[in-house]
Amino acid sequence: MFQGITGDILQRHSCGDREGAYQQVEVDFILLHDPACALLLKEFTALGQPFFDKNKVLITVDHFAPPASVERANMVKDVLSFVRMEKLPNAPVYQGICHQLLVEGPWASPGKLILGADSHTTTAGAVGCFATGMGSTDILYALVTGKTWLSPPRAVHILLNGKFPAYGMGKDLILTLLGHHGEDGFIHKALEFCDSQGAMAMDDRFAICNMVVEGGAKNGLFIPDDITAAYLSETGFDLSETYKPPPNQTLGYEKRLKMDLSAITPKVACPHSPAHVIDAAEAANETIDQVFIGSCTGGRLTDLAAAAQILKGKRIHSNVRLLIIPASISIYQQAIESGILQTLLAAGGTIMNPSCGPCGGIDKGILGAGETCLSTSNRNFRGRMGDPNSRVFLSSPLSAAASALTGKITDPREVMA
Repeated sequence: MFQGITGDILQRHSCGDREGAYQQVEVDFILLHDPACALLLKEFTALGQPFFDKNKVLITVDHFAPPASVERANMVKDVLSFVRMEKLPNAPVYQGICHQLLVEGPWASPGKLILGADSHTTTAGAVGCFATGMGSTDILYALVTGKTWLSPPRAVHILLNGKFPAYGMGKDLILTLLGHHGEDGFIHKALEFCDSQGAMAMDDRFAICNMVVEGGAKNGLFIPDDITAAYLSETGFDLSETYKPPPNQTLGYEKRLKMDLSAITPKVACPHSPAHVIDAAEAANETIDQVFIGSCTGGRLTDLAAAAQILKGKRIHSNVRLLIIPASISIYQQAIESGILQTLLAAGGTIMNPSCGPCGGIDKGILGAGETCLSTSNRNFRGRMGDPNSRVFLSSPLSAAASALTGKITDPREVMA
């Protein structure tokens, strides 16, 4: 029943109660953002029960940041009033995207069990924990009990050999995987990645785990290694408390896959599916109106640095709008100090405050009818970023920056020195 490291984590959190395929488990941490929290306020108040642990809840204001309509302003007002009334200690406002803030704080670490009121909560699995998204009703139950019910997913082990070429990024790998297996290729699976040479940066791992849900997976994680330990050390986590997974040979898996990082080529996902994937070179005739470099899959420091590498000393195409949104205030500050943002500004980019921005068609750069965008975000469903008659392609930040230069979708190898 229990497979992989995911199964081991769920067993360690089991309360011993079971109904059919479902196991009751203890929850370590819960994530909510402004619109998800706003949905729960009335029901939470009506229950009249306290939080199971206020220190184990993070509520961010990142979607409506700042709000662009009266309706959204009132939702943010209600959320902030609730946060103050409950005296919740972890509630950053306009500080960045919830998935990035979760892994910047001391809350996500190997072996933890984390729930979020957002499907891309799977991002946190990059540090070796179980992290998954749930609906508001399930999150409400967990907020007051500290528990939830889960059907343990079957696990798929993905061995990553070799190293990325200079033009390869985590987004290219996850698009390759989605292109091969489709939107329903991993329904209710746990994807467990093993970086055999310790060659992949944490930012690439975050992008990969974020998008496992686009293939239907329940969760994704990277088996903890020295890269994980170094990241956790930088964020001030106490490594003595870190979970040690069982040896690989003792874990059961439904399937084992292998991927060669050195063979990865730049990919794009075509409208209107993250799994409609082709080589970036095959989409070379697609002209674009807008490039968006940001979101919880493309707004981290290495993403911005990759874009700056392409755009340094150059100007974007005159027909293209380039929007850049750092994923958090911390990343924003680092990008200023390193000169990355100055390079992107000089190239013609527009820098906006850390938030979800146009991803999800929320605000700041949504698309008009007939417009085409190349985005580093995670979804390109019809109407996702604006008008239903707009089109969104997905790519890595390197491909996005290369395309901003030429005005059409471009394989980054064409412009890299």
